[in-house]
Formats: sequence, C-alpha cells, structure tokens
Amino acid sequence: MIRFEDVHVSFGNLEVLKGINLVVAEGSKTVVIGPSGGGKSTLLRTINLFEKPKKGRVLVNGHDMNGIANHKLYQARQSIGMVFQNFNLYPHKTVLENLTMAPILLKRGSKQEVTERAMANLAAVNMTEKVDAYPSQLSGGQQQRVAIARALTMNPEILLFDEPTSALDPEMIQEVLDTMERVAEERNITMIFVTHEMKFAEHIADRVLFLDGGCIMEDDIPQEVFHNPKNPRTTAFLGKILH
Repeated sequence: MIRFEDVHVSFGNLEVLKGINLVVAEGSKTVVIGPSGGGKSTLLRTINLFEKPKKGRVLVNGHDMNGIANHKLYQARQSIGMVFQNFNLYPHKTVLENLTMAPILLKRGSKQEVTERAMANLAAVNMTEKVDAYPSQLSGGQQQRVAIARALTMNPEILLFDEPTSALDPEMIQEVLDTMERVAEERNITMIFVTHEMKFAEHIADRVLFLDGGCIMEDDIPQEVFHNPKNPRTTAFLGKILH
C-alpha cells in the first residue's frame, strides 16, 4: 500500500528524515513512536506530500507521489485521510456540514448519499447527537471525534493520525483513544498512528516503529518492541516513558 525508498527530507540544513526504507501493508495498523523532533510527523506528511522528499520516493498504491503533477495532487490526496493534532474544523460550519462539504465539492458525491455516509460515521464515533452543533459548542475530545468521522466520510484507503490526543485535556484523551481503537477494529483501512500513548500503541498495532534522529531504529511487533527491544536507544526511550 505504501512504500518508502531511501526517503530524505530536509528543512534548510536540518535533515529530518535520513534514508527511510519502509513498506506498509494494505489494511495494517502501524504505530510510530519516538522522541519529539525524531521525524515522526514528517514521516506521515511525506505520504500525502505535505512535505516533499529531497531524495528518494514515496509510492502509494504503486504511484510515485513525487511524480504527480500539482494540479492532480489533490485527487491523489483524496484517498489519504489525515487526523491532525489540532482539529481543523470549520468554525462557521455545523458538525454535519464539516463532514459533507469536501465529499460533495471534491468527490462530486450526491448530497443524500454523502449525508447518509456522514451520519453513519458520526454514529461510529458516538457523535450523532451533535450533528447540528458548531465546533465551539463541543469539547476538545468531541471535536477530535468529529475530525475522525470527517476523515472517514472521504472513504479513504489510508488514514493517518498525527498525535491526535496531544492537544487534549487528560480526561478527554481516553474517549478519543477508544474511538480510534473502535474504528481500527471495524474498518479495513490502512492506518498509521503517531502517538505517545504507549498502552494504546501496544494494544492496537500490528507493527511498531521507533523513530529517532530521522532513522527507523526499531521495527517489530508490539510485544518485541515494548518488552524486548533490540536497540539501546529504544530501551532508553521506553524506560523514560513507561516509568
């Protein structure tokens, strides 16, 4: 589904990703962990070309994202949903309008069909009672659940989560984690999660990557990464996070 081939990304003189080679299988649930500044979010953002590699290729379904013309890039991105740290909901639109606007305008979906799909996705995140509310009337956790439903309503083949609980108050984090877990179990969508929530990562992932200094230092099943890490850097990081 996704392939990184010797991907390098730099911001000025700072090299953020240093030769990433990675294959992500269709339908898999991959969690990326690591210290801040290690390149986790940049890794996600190269998949939909929010960040462009200086060297190397990112292929999605066999298509080289670098080779897609700018005017066709928005079409390629329609199959890749993303849930951000900050919810990025339109404040002047209702919950339902936030979900239906892009599928109708960009994918030319019928209003009735898109609305039905949006309502089903709101039900999946337990937010149907807020269908007519505006973002300012919702808690942070509720806004993030709406953002997840919005991403699902685009019918993505790939769904990326960039630290979706980092902007939430502690008491709201669990409701979003529960929502993501439920969606992961119910939907056969390729998902990549960047998160600092280690218990969630261990429970939900087929595979865990430990990224530090722009390099993949560990790549294994959760049981091995969390309980039998091979790299000393992984051991040191988990020792600080888990204790």
